[in-house]
Amino acid sequence: MSDKTAKSNPKGRPQGSASFAWRAFFQQSKTPIFVLGKGRRLRYANPAWEQIAGANLSEVLGLVCSIRRHSSLLAAAMAPTPEVLAGKADKSRRAAPQHRTGPPWWDVTFVPLAGDGGPLGIVGFVEVVGQSTAAAARKVSPRVMALRDRQAGRFTLDLFAGTDRLAGQLRLASQIATAAWILGEPGSGKETAARVIHYNGSRREKTFLALDCAGLQPFLIESLIWGHGGLAGGDRLGTIYLKEPSALPRDVQGRFLELVSHDEGQGPRLICGSVRPALDDVKEGRLVPEFHSQCSLLELRVPPLRERREDLPRIIALLLARLGGKTIEPPAVALLKEHPWPGNIRELATVLAGAGSAAEGGAIKREHFPRELGERLGVMKPVPERSLALDTALEAVEKRLIQRAMAKAEGNATKAAELLGIWRPRLLRRIEALGLDPSSSG
Repeated sequence: MSDKTAKSNPKGRPQGSASFAWRAFFQQSKTPIFVLGKGRRLRYANPAWEQIAGANLSEVLGLVCSIRRHSSLLAAAMAPTPEVLAGKADKSRRAAPQHRTGPPWWDVTFVPLAGDGGPLGIVGFVEVVGQSTAAAARKVSPRVMALRDRQAGRFTLDLFAGTDRLAGQLRLASQIATAAWILGEPGSGKETAARVIHYNGSRREKTFLALDCAGLQPFLIESLIWGHGGLAGGDRLGTIYLKEPSALPRDVQGRFLELVSHDEGQGPRLICGSVRPALDDVKEGRLVPEFHSQCSLLELRVPPLRERREDLPRIIALLLARLGGKTIEPPAVALLKEHPWPGNIRELATVLAGAGSAAEGGAIKREHFPRELGERLGVMKPVPERSLALDTALEAVEKRLIQRAMAKAEGNATKAAELLGIWRPRLLRRIEALGLDPSSSG
């Protein structure tokens, strides 16, 4: 076939091809493409895919693409989601395989291929997202390490000395490697309790990683743990704290369970914090059952601040020490003990920080607290809100204008009416309606 014939072919065939051949078509595509057969085994990948994956197809042909404990990072990056396995097209952002060339994320679009006898396979299209990060840029500097060591000294068992039962549980938890589930209201100190467990245990020299599962995109979490230079690739992780793990997709939950389920306690420790018991989230289908089975052996409850009123002065002293050694007067402490603290320790820390700024270099007094706090406790009178009624506002303006006009006209209603641009009878009617003194009108 001549070049002219090939170029004029209207059927979308690759240049130089007399008949359509899907392999040649994909081979020339600049879009990274791979095909999974039954059993999620890799059956084909084009040169564009080989370039971003840093692998030859001949070396990885037949690779089972799934998220398992022993799955490679390449297999996990191409693992189809549960929606795809159910026959629906889906798109997922994945961390690019570690130690491969290219940026840190893949946006993978999965398209299932349906046949008469069931699914035939899955076609995946990869879009590369983000920029490569030099390995040197990911190293922790000595200054950051020193700062982390100083921070570790802040999380001692004394932080919970006023709660005997919890303090004993934290001491026990720091001596073992079992996964833990910490219950507590928002702001009650669940993450602080997790840090106390970490920094008083055998993993204190390693990294404590806290992840807000509801506040971070899942692909960012995956990139941090399993991406280029990810924490899962070394032995730096000591404890992973997951705040509300039920907010994660179920496949990502499974990856965390695989990460921490190493034999002989060699992997990082898992601690979860939530406002609900793990079993409740399992029953509602928001959490994989393995989380409950692993964490149910050690479930701790951090009491809300309203149940720790006797311990409040000590907690206040600890928070003020972190603010640079601020002092507080006893009447102010007594006022704080009356508040129910629905936001718990987080709310108390915010109030003390604001009061410390208002007190400048002196001791914190009652008047330095937010007005709404004093109003709620009845020690400050609420500021009356100005009325927004239109008629009331207009009457007040009209009264002031008439009074000014009458004063300027020295009580002469005729002259005052001229100043106001109205007739005298109308002015007299408004003076009577507004309850003004008409004796000065002439």
